[in-house]
Amino acid sequence: MPSRDFPGTVEAAADAEAWVAGESGALGLAGETAYAINLCVEELFLNAVKHGHANKATISIWTEPDGARIRFVDDGQPFDPTTAPAKRLHETGPDFRIGGFGVELVQKFSRRMTYRRADGANHLVLEFDFGLKRASGAGAIPA
Repeated sequence: MPSRDFPGTVEAAADAEAWVAGESGALGLAGETAYAINLCVEELFLNAVKHGHANKATISIWTEPDGARIRFVDDGQPFDPTTAPAKRLHETGPDFRIGGFGVELVQKFSRRMTYRRADGANHLVLEFDFGLKRASGAGAIPA
């Protein structure tokens, strides 16, 4: 399973996204699945750094017969997105404020989230459907 450590900086988020995009391609993931994974990784990474004050994040990506998986581990403050309330977008107007929709985004784009706090770190596994047919190549599902 491909895995990589990243420093806990806002600048490293772009490196993490590029790495995940490359690994998604190597695993033959369809565009919509890769897009969903990348959005979630960006959200998790930036929140871990900005709000959780993480100094390090480790990202792993792999596939199972029923879909793709991402493991996101950070050494920031404890935060369980599986129990955090999602901020819902009902309407916009002059009082509308951007921000706070990350938990809902991750919930919507992933099929399932599993969280645990262990060894001073947040451990989150996200499961994703394959979406459309996976590209041919390593780990592809036969059509």
